[in-house]
Parts: sequence; structure tokens; C-alpha cells
Amino acid sequence: MITGATGGIGEALAILLSKEYNLALCGRNEAKMSLLLQELGDCHVYSECFDITDANKRHAFCENVKKEFGSVDVLVNNAGANTKKDKIIHINLDDLRYMFELNCVSAVGMIQEIYPLMAEKQCGLVVNILSSCCLFNNPMTGSYSASKDAMEGISKILTKEAKSDHIGVCNVYP
Repeated sequence: MITGATGGIGEALAILLSKEYNLALCGRNEAKMSLLLQELGDCHVYSECFDITDANKRHAFCENVKKEFGSVDVLVNNAGANTKKDKIIHINLDDLRYMFELNCVSAVGMIQEIYPLMAEKQCGLVVNILSSCCLFNNPMTGSYSASKDAMEGISKILTKEAKSDHIGVCNVYP
């Protein structure tokens, strides 16, 4: 399962993994998803387009994936974005809330939906696409950096919590 599959890392992973695996893909852009599906060819793919911050649509997607495949072996939390850059003192608080919802809360929501499937099988992998901003916080990136830093903290804790269920957690810092 790859979130944010219609561009960048998500799209590249979908193309690469389609050669050997069934895929569950979501993204926001229907036109881009259509092009991606054409490129994937004969791979067994389930896809939906929606805004990942919509908890109801996120839940429905996960339920549909469970019906389609029965289980998920790997969750790639890739969906995310950055709003306009600004100094901390000028950050629009609605933008800050949205960054947390998109880059952190939604990823946690996906984990909560899929983790029980992995725990039941006692295997799985959660891959969280973070950002090099977690390693090098820079001026003018406060909303984005804070939301990615929060997800990094959650991911590090999940790494410890998931060991007993034999689920791996991997952070990627592009």
C-alpha cells in the first residue's frame, strides 16, 4: 500500500514494485493516477483518489483494500506536502494545523488502519517517508519541519512498540 502514489517517490515505488507485487495505491490527482495505472500494465492494482486528510475516505480506502487483498504486507506512508515558506512569527496557524494533519496525523491514521492486519500475521513493514528537514531544520520551513519531526518521533516510538508483533518500521529521509 502506497499513499501519495501519483507523484515523486510514491509513483517511482509503484512502478518499481509493480513488477513483482500487488499494489494498493492512493493519491489526490485522478489524471495522474490514470496515467500511472496505464504505466503499471498487468499488475493487480487497487486504487482510489482522495484527500488523505479526510478520515472517512482514508478509512473507506483501507476497508476496500482489505476486501480486495485480505491483507497488507507493506505500508508506505508517502503522502505529504509543504505549504508556503515563512518565518515562525508569520506562520499561518491554519497552515500549521494542515501540515500536521497531512504529514503526521494522516500517516498515523493509516498505521492504525493497517497495523492490526500485520499484527495478526506477526509480520509486516511500515515505511514512513519523512524528510531531510528532520536532520537539518532550516529557517522558513517551520510548519513543514515541525510536522515531519512529529512523524519522526512517532515512527521511532512505533519501531519499539512494533517489535513484539514482528513488524518492522523504516524511516526514509529524502
